Amino acid sequence: MNLEKIYNAVESDEMNSPLISICDELVKQRYKVFVEGVEICNDEMSNNLLNDLECAMNEINFEITNKNTTESFKLVFTDYHKFELKKI
Repeated sequence: MNLEKIYNAVESDEMNSPLISICDELVKQRYKVFVEGVEICNDEMSNNLLNDLECAMNEINFEITNKNTTESFKLVFTDYHKFELKKI
């Protein structure tokens, strides 16, 4: 996972949800993305779910898979468009 690209994606798209920007970037990096156990695709239904999650929760669990690798981490919002990624 390229963290620099994730932070740059969020910075460059301040008008949209950072959660959507993060998921979009992970998909571009060829990861299969699961947020709170739900697989996320680049579609309107997933974007609506991500917007709802961002409004309801400050800490969101991720699992990403790529070929034979699986990583789990927690996204913690600290302020508007500010977040930390923590290993689980």
